[in-house]
Amino acid sequence: MLFRSRRAGRPTVLHSPRPIASTEVATAGDTAIGSNNWAVSAAHTRSGAALVANDMHLGIRVPNTWYRARLEWTDIGGMPRTLVGVTLPGMPALVVGSNTQVAWGFTNTYADWSDIVVLDTDPSRPNEYRTPDGWRRFEVFDEVIDAAGQAPEHLSVRWTIWGPVLPADYRGRARAYRWTAHDAETLARTVTPLEGAATIEAAMEEASTLGTPGQNMVVADRSGRIGWTVYGAMPRRVGLDGRLPVSWADGRARWDGWLSPAETPRLVDPPSGRIWTANARVVGGEELQALGDGNWEVGSRARIIRDRLVKAEQVTASDMLAIQLDTSATFLERWRQLVLDTLNDAAVTGHPDRQAFRDVVANSWNGQADPASAGYRLTRQFRDRVSERVFSFVLADCYEADPTFDYSIIRRREGPLWALVTARPAHLLDPAFATWEDLLRDVVDTLAARLRGEGGDLRARTWAELNVTAYRHPLSAALPLVGRWLDMPQQALAGDLYTPQVHWGAIGASERLVVSPGREQEGILHMPTGQSGHPLSPFYRNSHEAWVEGRATPLMPGPTTHTLMLLPR
Repeated sequence: MLFRSRRAGRPTVLHSPRPIASTEVATAGDTAIGSNNWAVSAAHTRSGAALVANDMHLGIRVPNTWYRARLEWTDIGGMPRTLVGVTLPGMPALVVGSNTQVAWGFTNTYADWSDIVVLDTDPSRPNEYRTPDGWRRFEVFDEVIDAAGQAPEHLSVRWTIWGPVLPADYRGRARAYRWTAHDAETLARTVTPLEGAATIEAAMEEASTLGTPGQNMVVADRSGRIGWTVYGAMPRRVGLDGRLPVSWADGRARWDGWLSPAETPRLVDPPSGRIWTANARVVGGEELQALGDGNWEVGSRARIIRDRLVKAEQVTASDMLAIQLDTSATFLERWRQLVLDTLNDAAVTGHPDRQAFRDVVANSWNGQADPASAGYRLTRQFRDRVSERVFSFVLADCYEADPTFDYSIIRRREGPLWALVTARPAHLLDPAFATWEDLLRDVVDTLAARLRGEGGDLRARTWAELNVTAYRHPLSAALPLVGRWLDMPQQALAGDLYTPQVHWGAIGASERLVVSPGREQEGILHMPTGQSGHPLSPFYRNSHEAWVEGRATPLMPGPTTHTLMLLPR
């Protein structure tokens, strides 16, 4: 198909862009990986203690990413210390959890923690680039990749004062990559735990100087107060806003160190007594400018979490877990209505596939991302295919300019997409269709025909059939006879990328934590798979069933049944 572009009012016929790949089965490579966290102040909990909830969404593997831990020791002042939550195996710090004075959790900010620097080069000086201090030679590193049974592969990597050199862009411009995690000084402080923080202010002070790419940190302390800030060092941008690649060669555009803790955005004790993130935008104004736009989430999960928190006057730990397990189809409700409006009586007359499609969407729908719901699946795939059709045409110029362009990484495409399918501007309609209604009905026809060809009755094409769970051990694929015993069983699970309970292929909640600082015995911790990496261990998959079923399991350990002693020689 040819696509028609209109530049400055002048139509131009373009070559067909690279087709947008549709995702027909859920995979871990989807770009919408995210997390949820929120905090509720003491005034809005039944216990009178602040609560923190956190579930970090990752590609779930076997064994799990996290390791649940309780650490106890006496500090040099004779004060007993306790940390409880999850850590990374081998890392001497708690990632999320509680120190009995302060509890905290993380989600990815999706703020802007990197910049692309356009390099000033000269063909006559191929080994140099221009800096504010004049011409400078590239540093070149020989990275050796060893593979068993093969000759080592050598990869030549060039570095600048700003960071590594990227491949040239579609204009042929040389570029470098500046990233917060490339700063050795701040990165060296990253392992500093929040073990000694006793107030939300102390936790925020410590968190804002660390060298990680920024995370949303929600925090509550034992006095019942709550807060939010960015965990990680934030660059002080001068001469640029980070939205477009620019040259830094003359020094006018640069990073001028890092924002101080006093300059780092914070939200402390909001009047509502509630804070939530879910990878969506948290603040506005000057604070938002400091964060930048790193492709925030569309806000579907944040909206559900916010509405449930605001509606509940006095919450418990169990209520928080229930929100983590919410699978409400709020995000797709208007798309379902669009399907039903598109397939009116006139549109389905003489079209049995359209009639069947309408019947499934109308009747196999309970308002949830239900694995047994064919109506949810058809609505979800209708939206996805409409998105592909619309943006293939609207962004045709981008695909012609850069064949590697990929619109699917843009998380907040829902706003412009919905505006297009409701306002229906004629100049942005693919000329292959006479009307927007024709485009939408063609999506239904194509999708219905394909689904029928693959499996017959549309009523049997459920959400579980598309959203297949896949929690696998990295070696299972290489061991075809015994590999399946290393994996977790495939199960029909509720949820989607757009619901607080996320299930999308291998993506899911890598942990679920609910805790009040000082009341850890009432806390909840879920983890998929198990604590052990040994397939014959009773702890290889022992926590998985409760995680799947959403049954509350305690944060704190029970009586000691096994003890491992590490003794010096």
